[in-house]
Amino acid sequence: MGNWGLRLVWCCLFALMLPTTAMAVTLKKTDVDNYLSNQYQIGEINPSVPVWPLFSRDPVAENEKPKLIGYAFESIDFEPVRGYGGKPINILVAIDTDGKFLLSRLIDHREPLFRSEAGIAKLTDFANQYVGITVRHETHILDFRARTSFDEKRATFHGVQAGTVTVKAMDRTIMQSAASVARAHLDAASKGSMLGEGNAVSLTRGDLLKQDIRSLSWDQLLSRRMVEPMTLTRGQIEKAFAGTRAAGADKTAASKPDEVALQFHVALASLPSIGRNLMGEDGWRLLVANMRDSQAIVVIESGPLHNMMYESQRIDDSLPFVLKQDGKPINLRSIAYDKSMAKPGYPNGARAHVLIVDSATPLKPDQAFELSFRLGRRFGTFPNQVAYTEFELPYVFHGWRASLARALEAPWVEAWERRAVDIAVLLGGLVVLSIALIRQRSTAASHRRLRGFRVAYLLFTLGFIGWYAQGQLSIVNISASIDALTTGNDLSFLLVDPMTVILWIFVGFTLLVWGRGTFCGWLCPFGALQELISLVTRRLGIKPRRLRVSVDRRLKWIKYVVLVAVIGSIWAAPNSTERLLPLHLPAGRGSGGAQSLASLGLDRASRGLWYAVSDLPSPLRLSVDIARRSG
Repeated sequence: MGNWGLRLVWCCLFALMLPTTAMAVTLKKTDVDNYLSNQYQIGEINPSVPVWPLFSRDPVAENEKPKLIGYAFESIDFEPVRGYGGKPINILVAIDTDGKFLLSRLIDHREPLFRSEAGIAKLTDFANQYVGITVRHETHILDFRARTSFDEKRATFHGVQAGTVTVKAMDRTIMQSAASVARAHLDAASKGSMLGEGNAVSLTRGDLLKQDIRSLSWDQLLSRRMVEPMTLTRGQIEKAFAGTRAAGADKTAASKPDEVALQFHVALASLPSIGRNLMGEDGWRLLVANMRDSQAIVVIESGPLHNMMYESQRIDDSLPFVLKQDGKPINLRSIAYDKSMAKPGYPNGARAHVLIVDSATPLKPDQAFELSFRLGRRFGTFPNQVAYTEFELPYVFHGWRASLARALEAPWVEAWERRAVDIAVLLGGLVVLSIALIRQRSTAASHRRLRGFRVAYLLFTLGFIGWYAQGQLSIVNISASIDALTTGNDLSFLLVDPMTVILWIFVGFTLLVWGRGTFCGWLCPFGALQELISLVTRRLGIKPRRLRVSVDRRLKWIKYVVLVAVIGSIWAAPNSTERLLPLHLPAGRGSGGAQSLASLGLDRASRGLWYAVSDLPSPLRLSVDIARRSG
């Protein structure tokens, strides 16, 4: 390409990098009023908790304060969740004092696939679905063709085509920011004030984020051993008292030794992932207020003996538990908790012992500890005529299990679990491709077999990886990753899209082994589409036209210039990066310049079928080729 051509390209790119209106949005009071259609009186935003209080416009008596209806706030102030483009999505949310959504309006985003008016309309429509549900609802995002519906506990929303990562980020920022404000309101209301006013609690972003947990069912708590069950039979208890004067008190033990007398469920409730899931919001608030910086253990007791009134079988003991760590006793105190646990599946008629560790004898939650149940039986009328025995209540949820549980609470874990079948299909396809490439000579021994395998795999790449799983690798992933790393953020937002992560890992590894041909020749949906269309056009008798080598070589410079401009704009003009991304067109196998623009009737050579097997460049060869082109 001549000097004039390069100058023209650079001038166009520079014009695109000029400042635009795509700046971060900072709402004003009048903006909030307009979004809410002037339905409420908008109070002043509070500096300690960035929310606008909403008051009723109904006439009130003179000197009477207006009635507080709820709060409006920007989700980015409480839960800045990054989307597919690596930038937080900002949504104006309004909830009433009961946690019901009054408004959910998209304000600002940097999602490269949805910058058009149609794309913004799709995201706006998705956000509007939250109006009417509460922060207590369990939300589920289905296919983009699904219908919105909700009942008292569950809400199902339609998704957005090609926007799985984006809508999951929107769901998280909406629900968790609203839950944070709702909890802050309850704390303020318990003190008789408004959120952020006077002596009301002042929550920072860090305080709110620490309360973020993943909802787990009773069965999940048990399967992950967050709640540890343990049973005592009548025979075990009677055997423990053998040889004491209290032996034989349970007459039923002789005929039914295997009958369960007591069942315990032990949980380290000071961990938010356990305590909040087990006790619900009200129970968790009570627990936090009592344990402060200490630890708490909940023991749920059920069975025939848990409310036994006969002291010959069990004496009344308000604290029948002994806790030790490293052989040293840990002091405990019990708090009154007369409410049932929040989880379905919780044993009927059970009694919950909420045990708070004394700060004078702290408990290390990441290390093993020994908890025992102390059972006493009276064998006489005098106070000291009591026999005791202890039963160990094993609990193994500490150390690496606790660390694993914290990791499993990450938002991306749910995405991987939900797409387990898709992941299995993709991994199976990659295994098949790896075997074919490892056994290249056998794969290419028969032209007919190679053609059939290649067409079948290209259909898999186009249909499953590209169309269904949305697994296309693009410059968006690279630019978002570079931007995140340069701004001090991590790459966790990428994990929400498991298909892309798996493909990047596989392509990165195979690049070192077989070169770029693995992706360009087999795993690029656009390349697959290009080659399949080329095969169809040949069947229809349309002859391919070949570009002159000199033209193709010059046109290739355009994509390198655009790539440099995109990467450079991350530092030079961050707000312009998203405008440059659409220019970096995806290329199929062996295509460059104008061949990236159209595949119909254009083919560089007739050896396309053999490219992926016979023309796989090694990393060294690829490096030499790039150096030669740059020279």
